[in-house]
Amino acid sequence: MTEPDLSTTDRRLRRLFLLIVIASFVLTPVASPDIWWQLSRGQTVMADLSAPGPILAAGDPVSEADWLGGLPFFLSWMIAGFSGLMLLKFFGVGLLLYLMMRRYESQLKWVAFALVLITLLAANTAWQPTPRLLDCWFVFLTWIATARWSQSPTKQNVILVLLSLVAWANLAPLCLLGIGVVAVVPWLSGMQTEPTVTRKQAGLLFASAVLALMLTPRGWYTLSDSLTQLIPALFYAQDLLATTVWQPAFEQGLTIETVGLGILTLVTACYLIFYSTGWIESVAFLVFAVPAWLNADAVPPCSIGIALLLGRSLVAHPYPIQLLKAKEFLSPAVGRLLLIVGLFILSWKAAAGALPGQSQRLGWGVDPELDITLLGQAIGPLDYEGTAHCMDIASAGMLSWIKADHKIRPYLTHRQALVQGRLFDELSLNRELADGWMLQKPRITGDWGGWWVRMKERDCQLLLIPNGDTRTIRALVESRWQPMSVDASVIPFGWSGELLSSPQIVKLLPVKEFLNRKQWTYSLPDPSGTPECADWWGMLTGLPNLKPALLQARTFRAMKLYTAALRVLHPLLQHYDSPEVKREFELCQKELAFQEQLDTGAPSQLRLQAWQQTRQTDEFPLAQAGPGFKGNHSPPDSVSQPLESAIEQYTHGDCSQAIAALTANDSESLYAKAQLLLESGDPDAAAAVFRELIQRHPQDRLVVPSQNMLDSLP
Repeated sequence: MTEPDLSTTDRRLRRLFLLIVIASFVLTPVASPDIWWQLSRGQTVMADLSAPGPILAAGDPVSEADWLGGLPFFLSWMIAGFSGLMLLKFFGVGLLLYLMMRRYESQLKWVAFALVLITLLAANTAWQPTPRLLDCWFVFLTWIATARWSQSPTKQNVILVLLSLVAWANLAPLCLLGIGVVAVVPWLSGMQTEPTVTRKQAGLLFASAVLALMLTPRGWYTLSDSLTQLIPALFYAQDLLATTVWQPAFEQGLTIETVGLGILTLVTACYLIFYSTGWIESVAFLVFAVPAWLNADAVPPCSIGIALLLGRSLVAHPYPIQLLKAKEFLSPAVGRLLLIVGLFILSWKAAAGALPGQSQRLGWGVDPELDITLLGQAIGPLDYEGTAHCMDIASAGMLSWIKADHKIRPYLTHRQALVQGRLFDELSLNRELADGWMLQKPRITGDWGGWWVRMKERDCQLLLIPNGDTRTIRALVESRWQPMSVDASVIPFGWSGELLSSPQIVKLLPVKEFLNRKQWTYSLPDPSGTPECADWWGMLTGLPNLKPALLQARTFRAMKLYTAALRVLHPLLQHYDSPEVKREFELCQKELAFQEQLDTGAPSQLRLQAWQQTRQTDEFPLAQAGPGFKGNHSPPDSVSQPLESAIEQYTHGDCSQAIAALTANDSESLYAKAQLLLESGDPDAAAAVFRELIQRHPQDRLVVPSQNMLDSLP
């Protein structure tokens, strides 16, 4: 009995499966932190027809080689807004991966599909409208053009190679990879059906490729700039890069990118060791693998290069593919069924944002963390002049987009600082702001640190801190830098007493009081998303995206708006008690317990028990915090049954049940009841219970924090 011919069916299945997997990974909201920076770059190029770097930044940056990098994204945005960017990334990724699979599909069949699938995982961070997507495309195009030249070294094919390199150098930063492609591709096994390319021709093409990369505003510095961004570990210490996007890929932990890159690297290395007949494949492998593992930012284009190399090697040495056939163990129908199940699970988890290192869910629009509306309302009307310190590329891009007149500009982005050898200055300033290191002090390196003088020298008028950066926000609220918004995706800080910032700072004070002390409650996000971001996964499952809510709770806690933070956390605990939510609740309880211990010598039973029930580690025991008071100020050793039951309900977010369980009139129960009433949005009832506690137990240690709370209530 002959087997049915499934080649046509398999080909259609591969295309269908590829479309489904690409949709689950790529049809997610635009979430690249540098999207606003790229749009600002494109807008500047359209307006001024010059390199955008020196125009957008105030710290004397050099003209970037990839000066046109933001133009494709800005044009897409002009045509159709963020829908245009969504379509650009979907069709850009889909076409790239389809062409890669089609290139090897006739010889490798399902192996070509598996190769593209692993590449999709490894290059996942590039599937956004950023220059990294362009880098991936240019690796592929330069490979194809060089392969065509290898088979037919005509003048037309030389021009195609050089044009792809010129476009690469002016559109994307990692163009140095093109030199590696041109150098190794002509000599790969099976690339030349006949010895048509001489060493002289290859040398001339290589020299021409180097010159082509210099046709940018940076000239011959293009090569050094690209090398710095490709392998920054050659120029900077590893501990400095560890806090940036240029950290080594092996330090990122277990993410889908490192898993995909690990599989690609391992399979390619083993294949070359056992089946390669020449050394050039090994050189080509190192050209892509070394930058990928040393620089997480270079993983996507290097993954494309490794995949193309592996596909070429599998075609040139087809023997091991026969080992993959297992028809005697598994029928084709069962094999296809298992494949469908595996792809369904992978696509489902990708669409839910549940894969390691991937937080984006199926949707359309711009991620809420990049929504610029509230930041524009806070700083848009203020006519600043000078510079702003932006902690990351997202805040720099938002500022450049909102303040398109360039009267106030970011000082430098981290990428600009990296290229110019000034990365330590920018990162150390971030660290000093986060540590509250204001005045000048000597560093261990022998120079001086402290943000005050450096900010004054830069004429810094504004600080932009990412929402959820608790360490920096906490340090700044203790200084003269004060927030001008509490819920923007990037929190703007102005100098209190300064003419433009002070009115906005004062205007925010009643807002903070309302959130923290008045009758305000938090509602869970709409599962369907926001007007700027349609949450398709939420529509499908009814589960809202909780990440913005968690970031908001962290920001409230950093600003010491603990009641507001807990009001956000209670519905999350009640319905979606993830480890991250529990951790944030634990930190709120711990910090409130510390404050009570400072006031009275011991925390209340509410805070102590809530912290102990939710803590995940034994780090920093609470008994070690606070001053040492004479006498016994500790809470009772035993907890009453009603109070214990109420705290149990409280740690699960059910404040109404917890309040109902508090029927006793002892000081701990009354104090807990008042706090829960306040956190549930009833300040009047909370004030009445605080007064009752003071009247019933005038000598109790909880009178002090109760009176403090009464004084803070309206």
